[in-house]
Amino acid sequence: MKKSLIALAVAGAFAAPAFAASSNVDIYGKIRASLDYVDTDVAGVESSWQINDRVSRIGFKGSEDLGGGLKAVWQIESGLTFDGAGAMGGAGLRNTFVGVAGGFGTVLVGRHDTPYKLAGSADVFVDTAADAQDTNGIIGSGGFDTRATNTIAYISPDFSGLHFAAAIVPGESTAAGTNANDLMDAYSLAAVYKNGPLNGSLAFEDYNDIADMSAWKANVGYAFGDLKVGATYEDQSRGNGDDRTAWLVSAAYGMGPISLMAQYGDRDSDVAANDLTRWTLGVGYALSKRTSTYIAYNSDERNNTDSSVITMGVNHDF
Repeated sequence: MKKSLIALAVAGAFAAPAFAASSNVDIYGKIRASLDYVDTDVAGVESSWQINDRVSRIGFKGSEDLGGGLKAVWQIESGLTFDGAGAMGGAGLRNTFVGVAGGFGTVLVGRHDTPYKLAGSADVFVDTAADAQDTNGIIGSGGFDTRATNTIAYISPDFSGLHFAAAIVPGESTAAGTNANDLMDAYSLAAVYKNGPLNGSLAFEDYNDIADMSAWKANVGYAFGDLKVGATYEDQSRGNGDDRTAWLVSAAYGMGPISLMAQYGDRDSDVAANDLTRWTLGVGYALSKRTSTYIAYNSDERNNTDSSVITMGVNHDF
């Protein structure tokens, strides 16, 4: 579960507190594989069985003690693709940065998920065929689930479970008459709270001089013992006449290694072709702390077209 009911400290997501104060290099990663049966009523498209990679990745991270309570931190993370759909891409195309951390918080420069993205959602089917926080999903659609290049980010220390994060992005355009040539051509802000059974987040993002669009979202989750519930609301303002509102609710019930999961979401757009309704039911099973399996059924209604996926997957973290 990404952004899921929610392991949501923005500082933790930026990985600064996880570094040991040494010059050692840690290797980490995630392998995500699924077997999917995709059924659709789109004319001319046949239903099919598919093996898919679900955002597998590998990374290297480390730090150096600078003295005086400061340390340098860095990370290089790359995507992996093993299903034949494409190459893994170049090194460092995922969250890759260098920065300085101390009692004041952490400052990073490089490529990274925006604070808006890291503020998360109620999605309990992350990195699966039913992922609801995605550029084509319910929350974060149309460019608000972004890993931004040229990012300068600040992450605050923890204040009794509360974190703040802010990032700015220069557009770097050199075209005559451009507005996207300043230091803050886009910016992203988030506040994230996690303490005991309650978690929540509030985020805002504005493309400012890069594009005429902005968005805000609010997210809340609560654990009633083994039952976890969550809800997210998002409002997007887009200058192209495609303003969108979206909401997502989810529930997950744990029974030892078994998790029963369900969620429902709706995206409503001024452009009817971009409307989306999605519901998902699934069961997960933890084989160990690092390896899990799942099976889920996902149904989409998009622009008067219905499609569904039966997905079975294996996840391993290292």
